[in-house]
Amino acid sequence: MSDPEFGEREYLCYRLLAELDEAAPNAISRSKFHKLSCLVARHLDAEFDHDAGLPRYWYVYGEVVDERTLEGEFYIAPSANHWPGRRYLPADDVCDWHFAVPDERKAVVDEAVDWAVERFASSNAEAIGKHFYRKHVPNEFVRTYNRLRERLERVDLDEQSTLGDFGMTDHSTRGFVVDSLERMVDTYPRDDYPEAYELFVEWHDTVELLVDADDPDYAAVEEFLDSFITMLSKVELRFHHRQHIPDERIRAWEDERLDAKETFAAKLTEKRRDLLDGRSGVPPDRPDREGPADSPGDASVSFSRRLDSFD
Repeated sequence: MSDPEFGEREYLCYRLLAELDEAAPNAISRSKFHKLSCLVARHLDAEFDHDAGLPRYWYVYGEVVDERTLEGEFYIAPSANHWPGRRYLPADDVCDWHFAVPDERKAVVDEAVDWAVERFASSNAEAIGKHFYRKHVPNEFVRTYNRLRERLERVDLDEQSTLGDFGMTDHSTRGFVVDSLERMVDTYPRDDYPEAYELFVEWHDTVELLVDADDPDYAAVEEFLDSFITMLSKVELRFHHRQHIPDERIRAWEDERLDAKETFAAKLTEKRRDLLDGRSGVPPDRPDREGPADSPGDASVSFSRRLDSFD
């Protein structure tokens, strides 16, 4: 290859991949690479007051590296052998001297990388993600929806078991979902995330219908949560929780923002219509929350009044 000169942000990622490749017993997944790169950047800032300029932002369930902003020839990402996705490796023809970074700054980055590798080389992405949520979650709303997602993933859909593994032995799955949704209402940062607020209200009401079924489909609740969080990420999260993202990338996100809202709004309308069609005595074009409390369309699990109290 020619003699490229990468910057400090690339050096951080390169050294991390090189050290993990030597120390980690398993292949490095995309998720592990992203989470640890962001942790190294945060450790540099917190412990050394050192900013390596790593482009990163919060998306869906964690912080990610904006790979499009990196000069990417210092690593390769071939298809993984044992899971659907890619594994990350340092490029064979790149060496430390290809990075135009002063030695004293390299030394600080090396120390932060050593900290991350020593602590997390043998950890999977899920364990690293749990550490991230304990230490670096943006706000309590994000923490709450992540906890709900984690528990929904672990529900045994055949037995619809309680969530005893999480100390919830005296709560049913339904009760846990209800409690989590109430917590989301309490913690939604409306001042920070105003663009997605009305969609959150409608999503919340629709999940209310899903949970109120005689035999709730928790896989559908999980899928609907994921679709909401993906929309929230495109509309709010990546704008508010980002570092070193160039203006052209932010302009591209702005172009995607309206489309993300419209697509999710259409999904909400379709889902709500399907659910209301299945409830006796409730016309599809009239939300059940507008009817009297004892009407057939009134959900036994209701949070709408709590949501309305935000106004």
